[in-house]
Amino acid sequence: MQTEAYVLTAKDAPFSLQTVELLEPEANEVLIEVVACGICHTDLAIQSGAFPSPFPNVTGHETSGIVVKVGSGVKNKDLKAGDRVLCSFNYCSACKPCKTGHPAACEGFAAINFGRQRSVAVGNKAGIRGPNGEEVYGAFFGQSGFAKHAVVVENSVVKVPNDAAELKTLAPIGCGFQTGAGAILRRLKPAKSSSVAISGLGAVGAGALFAAKYLGIETIILLDVVPGKLDMAKEFGATHTFNARDADVVEQVRKATDGGVDYFVECSGNVRALEAGWAMTANLGTLLSCGTPGPGVNPPFGIFENLVACKTYIGLCEGDSNPPEFVPFLAKLYAEGHFPVDRVSKTYSYKDLDKALHDMHSGEVIKPIIVFKED
Repeated sequence: MQTEAYVLTAKDAPFSLQTVELLEPEANEVLIEVVACGICHTDLAIQSGAFPSPFPNVTGHETSGIVVKVGSGVKNKDLKAGDRVLCSFNYCSACKPCKTGHPAACEGFAAINFGRQRSVAVGNKAGIRGPNGEEVYGAFFGQSGFAKHAVVVENSVVKVPNDAAELKTLAPIGCGFQTGAGAILRRLKPAKSSSVAISGLGAVGAGALFAAKYLGIETIILLDVVPGKLDMAKEFGATHTFNARDADVVEQVRKATDGGVDYFVECSGNVRALEAGWAMTANLGTLLSCGTPGPGVNPPFGIFENLVACKTYIGLCEGDSNPPEFVPFLAKLYAEGHFPVDRVSKTYSYKDLDKALHDMHSGEVIKPIIVFKED
């Protein structure tokens, strides 16, 4: 079928809205009409070449939509045309982490999600044809949602109640927000008496902040370089805020927490922020990375120094989410008022992608969402 999609023709090329042809869904795939898709910094990292991916391609991996067609081999027999869905990452289902409820640690995560592997049988075969018949790669995180329609791998589809889902608002839950929330709720699970510091109030940081507030953590610290975000963090439950550019910010945080925080969650992917976070983390504390600068960058601390401080360093992908369970849980928290993603998001018509990108870069909006279909 024909549809419109934003295509990246090459590294550093602009997002180009083109009429493309979607190939028929494979047995394990679902065709959806896209309602909305959040914009994530990972999409921009594909555009810049910071993260590996074949070109030309379609990105977008925080997608919501309505099912149009279900492949013959889809295992979820309850999934049917007309169902409303949220989308998350893809995974192999066969490795040990997948089999034990940790698909975000899938052994094939990079190849599947960045290499755009659709299934074992199809591999990374392109699923889209461009205006001149050229192959265009879809299946980014199993979905490629910067389009009016998308062929989505079954594992990336999470069905939500038809009478409860706000598909525009909840579209981004399946990546950035779940990453931060999962760091707190699924991996760290801090006691209420703990101190937690969060670096960077983007979507990931917001998810972590909402989760820490939900758990009733006594000391919640938010670090950012934008004064408006620090003010916003206080509204969302941060007990302390610090400007990360302050020369003595490490000393400020250590003083406020009697020697350092129990848990530091680095959400920005900034190496200097990670280095500062290590210095802010108390002995016996835990430093967790869920933001990344891209491949090939090492943690900025020494083995000996970390050993004698008895600190734990954790790398965490997608918040250790098991999407069929965690995505609906976050949607429930939103409905109950505990996960106010709507307050850090803004919707834009899909034709206003450049405006959405501008507002994201300027810090005017934390999570821009482009809308392809009015819900």
